[in-house]
Amino acid sequence: MGCWPAPLRIGLFLMVLGAAWLPLGLPLYGVEERWTAAGPLALGLLYIVFLGLLPGWGRRIHDLSQPYRTLGLHHPGKMVAGLGVGLALGYLSVGALLGLQIGLGWGTLQPLPLAMGHYVWQGCLVGLGVGMAEELFFRGWLLFELEQDYSMAVALWGDAGLFAIAHYLRPLAAILDSLPQFVGLLLLGLTLVWARRTRLGHRSPSLALPIGLHGGLVGAYYVVDVTDMVRPAAHISPWLTGIGQNPLAGLLGLALLGSLAYGFYRGCHRRLP
Repeated sequence: MGCWPAPLRIGLFLMVLGAAWLPLGLPLYGVEERWTAAGPLALGLLYIVFLGLLPGWGRRIHDLSQPYRTLGLHHPGKMVAGLGVGLALGYLSVGALLGLQIGLGWGTLQPLPLAMGHYVWQGCLVGLGVGMAEELFFRGWLLFELEQDYSMAVALWGDAGLFAIAHYLRPLAAILDSLPQFVGLLLLGLTLVWARRTRLGHRSPSLALPIGLHGGLVGAYYVVDVTDMVRPAAHISPWLTGIGQNPLAGLLGLALLGSLAYGFYRGCHRRLP
């Protein structure tokens, strides 16, 4: 099967993943209305099944001796720096975005809650959870599969496009409401691929940097959202600040992502001495 084209390999893996997860996860969705933790638990089980399938898939289909390492998960001690840099960039970028919005008079800072520290730590945990899950899937397994058959450029755009499309697996009404953020999701996908291909110093590229960056952006946005930290000005078009207060659906957010994308593009194409 390793000689099968990438679309067939990807489709087969997803079918095996679905078949292994359905008996465990589907019953949980049946009780979701009565038990609010059922949905997150079902997603958690899906991720556990995914983690369990990866080593066997890597060894049997691609003859990998160290599947997790090949996909970008190195020894935790070697990933700390990348995670830290990525988290800091994510939080600082969202902070700069909000500072610019306030400085331009496009939003006002609201009183911060007394438990602000609690929300920041909660945001870090949520962000790292989302970053770890999505990056191992999209910039780990999926990107690797695409790079086996296609050029680096085709794999880049394919991975970013599938990443954006995957966020629209929802009812039609919800798709139409969130459609303006598609460009932002595509740009975020490109940025994370370039982060995956970026070396920190002389270390080999790993998932640490994209996990940290993704986690930092999600965590910072989580803090801003749950604390209602900044309120957009009523006279400013949401196309500037973000439709539905989503920075991925606004020009300011796209400018921020564009800056990050350019930085990581330069970083992954620079030549080490």
